Formats: sequence, structure tokens, C-alpha cells
Amino acid sequence: MGSIHQLRFSMYTSYFGLEEKPFSIAPNPDYLFMSDRHREALNHLTYGLGDTGGFVLLTGEVGTGKTTISRRLMENLPENTQAAFILNPTLSSQELLATLCDELKIRYRKTGATLKTLTDKIQQKLLKNHDENINTLLIIDEAQHLQPEVLEQLRLLTNLETNTKKLLQVILIGQPELQQLLQRRDLRQLAQRITARYHLLPLNKQEVAQYLKHRLSVAKCFRNIFDQSAVNAIHKICHGIPRLMNLLAERSLMNAYNSNNAVVNRKIVLQAAHDALGDEFEVIPWWQNSWIKAGSLICTLLVVLAAGVWWGTQQLVAVENPVKLSAETQKQDQTPIEKKPLAEKGVDTSEPEPVVSIVNDDANKLVAKINDSNEPSSNNTNIIEKTTSRAADNTADSKFAVNERQLAEQQTTKNTLQQRSKKSLDEDFVLEAEDGVSDELLASFQSAIEQTKQRDEPQADAGVDNSELIPLTQMPTWVQDGVPSLEFEMHIYASDGQGWVRVNGRDRYEGDYIGRELLLNEIRPQQVILSFRGEKFTMAALSSWN
Repeated sequence: MGSIHQLRFSMYTSYFGLEEKPFSIAPNPDYLFMSDRHREALNHLTYGLGDTGGFVLLTGEVGTGKTTISRRLMENLPENTQAAFILNPTLSSQELLATLCDELKIRYRKTGATLKTLTDKIQQKLLKNHDENINTLLIIDEAQHLQPEVLEQLRLLTNLETNTKKLLQVILIGQPELQQLLQRRDLRQLAQRITARYHLLPLNKQEVAQYLKHRLSVAKCFRNIFDQSAVNAIHKICHGIPRLMNLLAERSLMNAYNSNNAVVNRKIVLQAAHDALGDEFEVIPWWQNSWIKAGSLICTLLVVLAAGVWWGTQQLVAVENPVKLSAETQKQDQTPIEKKPLAEKGVDTSEPEPVVSIVNDDANKLVAKINDSNEPSSNNTNIIEKTTSRAADNTADSKFAVNERQLAEQQTTKNTLQQRSKKSLDEDFVLEAEDGVSDELLASFQSAIEQTKQRDEPQADAGVDNSELIPLTQMPTWVQDGVPSLEFEMHIYASDGQGWVRVNGRDRYEGDYIGRELLLNEIRPQQVILSFRGEKFTMAALSSWN
């Protein structure tokens, strides 16, 4: 079975022109992709191993490349450095010291060795290396599994120092849980001796594409096997973690080889994710994605909300229409009576009976009757003349009666309108006493109302005929064409004749010429009276003429 598996791998490498498998999960330093993050991590480790020594901390998520960086670091160590590398830190304090002795090639008695014996042997080795100008380095991977008492034992080993440096330098490599472990109060002394620390983050989308190209180039393949859709899918599934990307890319190459595809696309990557990473990466149809469901829910809510707003608007319009109709009806009822048709006043508008025609018919019948009789023609002529005269008199009386009836109705309508206007005016200015309003203030208001009435009544008694003044819009064409452009911007009326108006940006008073041959005769409360070449007309206050 193993030979068949190896045969498949060898076949797909030759299919893509690869010299070796480029996406092995083994921590091969040759395939280390030195991204900006990995380069910073390596620089921090190198700085921590300076002359001062002490503890150096490197943390990161699983599969981000921490071990590979430590391997690269060990390759670049100076020749005068002796390093001990511990991969399994799930040890007791005594077992850890024994493992350190094995890594540093310290001879000790296997049976009956105590913590003191092992500690003395290690200290002797450290002093000997210092005398020979050799640096001693201890690297512990997966350090998050160290027990607090083991970490304390390591701290005690670093107490051996000279005036300038520590005799033992320790690099702790682990997952983010290691940072939480070092925050314990009983380990605060160790945490204070950490001279450099770095947290390695996953790769971003741009670095993922560079990572794939880098590993393919190390395997002597210089073409793009993964298209952009495949790169995006790998970044989305693996979140930039190199170990997961190696697994997914390896399986994607196998699937592309099995399907005879020279380029890996998104579909191949999604199928490889299900095969290599488990059921949690099963390919889900687009309509079952969570964001599609959320978008559908939001769209449904918006549609329901829009429908509710529309329905509420329709109901509001339905409520406002009766109110508007009632207002229009009330406005129509308040129309002056003389402007209403006679039919609405109860006046019979039907045409009067044709009295002349009736009388003429009677006369014709009478003439026919006379012709049938044996009376002399002279008598018949007299009868016809009398009858015709009586018919003419009846016709004149009938027309006069109709005209007299219409005049009476018009006079009645006019009297009714005047009575209603007077009554409405009286009702508009009814003053009633209210709490908090003094009698003097009510008297002042009543006096102002009476003065207004008195000012209006003399104008009517003085014989001022306002009917002769018509608006400018009803004047002859030559008057309208001769009047220049006017813009009444302000209107101040005063009963003492000191009112003024602002026309075309300038203040004007009664008697001023506001244009060529255009005289401002009078300023009234709601209008002004102008004259142009002897023709008087009115314009409403705050109006314009172009």
C-alpha cells in the first residue's frame, strides 16, 4: 500500500515537472518562506541571543512556522555555540535536567541521580563552556506544556552568570497559551527575564500567493500551477497558516493529476479541502452559505418594511382625503352668494312661458272663428285689431313682470350678502374677558377695533369708488408694455400717510416717481395705486411685474 502511495506522488511530481514534493509538512529549512513576519521573528530570536542572554519567547498559532524558524536559527548559530534542543517538554524537573545533560553530552550516573546531582553537573558544564568561550543555548519547543515548577527550575539554572552575561540562554517556543502561562504570579520572576518576545501571525492573501510560488520554485517548477481563484480559496480555507496550506496544496496537486488538469482551480481546491481537512471543509452550495441566508433574511425584512410603509401611506391618504373634501365643501359654502348660480339660490331659472305665442294662438283661433261667422268684415276687422292690441299689452306686461322679479331677487341677494358680511365682521371682533387679562387691555383692543371700523366706514361714505381701479394685468396693452419691471420687496402701511414701500431695492413714498412716467399715488394696506401717463391701476403688495 505504501509503495502505491509513493508511486502516485512520484507520478504527480513528474506530471507537473517537480523534482520533489514541494508541500511536505516536514520543517525543512530549505523551504522556509521568509515573509516579513518570519524575518522579524528570526531577528528577534537573534537579538535575544546577544551578549546579555536570558530568556527569549516565540509564540504563534499551530502551523505558522515556529519550528522551521528555530531550525533556521540553529543553522545560523556561530561555531562557538553549543545548543540543546528539547522537543518533548512534558517532563518533570528531574527528567528535564537529565534530558539537558544528554543534549550537552554531560556524563552522569543514570541510577540514583537527584536534582542536586544533575544541577551540579549542568553548572560545571556551563562554567567550562564559558572558560572555553563557548555559548550554551537551550531551545524548548512546545513550551506551553511545561509545568510551572519546571519553568522555575529553568530560571534557577539561569542564575549562574557573570558580571556581563548569563551562562545559559533559553529559547521558549510555543502556542499562545504559553503567554498566558507566563502571566502566573509565581512565574513573574521568569517573565521579567525575557529579553525578547515575538508573536508570529499567519500570512495574508498576497503572502499566500508568494508562499506557493516560493515552494514550487524550490522544487524546480517556475510556472503558476495555482490560478488566482485557487489562491483565494486556499487563503480563505487555511487562513494563512502554512501547515494547512501544505496539506491542501499537496492534495490539490493530487486531484489535478487524477483529473488531468494542468492548472489547479477553485473547484479542485474545494474538493481537496474536503478530502484532506475533513468534513468541516465540505463543499457547500452557494445558496446554503450563511451570508446568502443572512442576505435573504435582510432583503425579506426590507420588503416587509417597504410594504408596511406603503400601506401606512395609503391609509394616511385615505384619512386625509375626506378632510380635504370637507374643507373644499366648506370653502364652497363660504363663496359670496351673488357669485352662486341662481339655481343654487332657489331661483327658478327655467325660461318663462312664451306668452306672446299663447296670445297669438288665441288670436288665430279668434280670427278663424270670425271668418266662419256671418258678421260684416268691418266688425271682424275691429275685433281682430282689439284682440291684437290686447295681446301686445299682455306681452309687454309679462316681460315687465319677469324683469321686475329678477331685479327684486338680485336686490334681495345683495341685501343678504351685506347683512352676512356685517354679521361676519361683527363676529370676527368679539372680545371676551379671560382670566389674567385686565379691563384696561380689553378696552384698548376694543378702541382699536372701533378705530379700524371708523377708518373703513368714512371711505365708503366719502364716495371713493374703488371699482374704477383695476389691476395692472387688466389694463390696456400699451400700459402694460410701458410699465417697467417692478419688484415690491417690502410694504409698510401707516394710517398717518407715512407708509413706504421698497421697490427695486429702493425705499419709495407716496408721490415718488418709481419709473419713467410711473407715479406712486397711494399706499394702501394690501396694495399700492400707481399711475402711468394718466391711467391709474393697482398692484398687490409684495408682488412683481416683469
